[in-house]
Amino acid sequence: MNVVRSKLFVALVIVSAFTACGGGDDSAGNGGSPPVPSASADTEGTKAASQPADAAAVIDVRVMSGEVTGVDDIVDVAVGDDVRLEVTADVDDEVHVHGYDRVDAVAPGNNAVLRFTADIPGVFEVELESAGTVLFELRVR
Repeated sequence: MNVVRSKLFVALVIVSAFTACGGGDDSAGNGGSPPVPSASADTEGTKAASQPADAAAVIDVRVMSGEVTGVDDIVDVAVGDDVRLEVTADVDDEVHVHGYDRVDAVAPGNNAVLRFTADIPGVFEVELESAGTVLFELRVR
């Protein structure tokens, strides 16, 4: 009899855990997927990085003749977002994401690509390190 009770208890625990983790029916009909954020600019000159479902937020920056294009002064991402920063430049330098201590070399014909999870809230400068050129501020909230 104790063996039957033990097996029944284990079965109930498994069913409860499965249901609590979203394994049951989704009455909203969206398969349990979170909403997909879209790129959008607000009135403060900031832009949220685009992030399709199950993909990284892609931030694409170009630096040509000292001019930074492709991003606003402030780029917003949510805490927990996966970020993919791609920088194209016409100079040899290093792209540095302050606060996250992420660095990658960039040169003509060799883009810098930095991937990380935005798990530290705050505002962080992203720059071409040697030139001291600020590319944008990454706002994680």
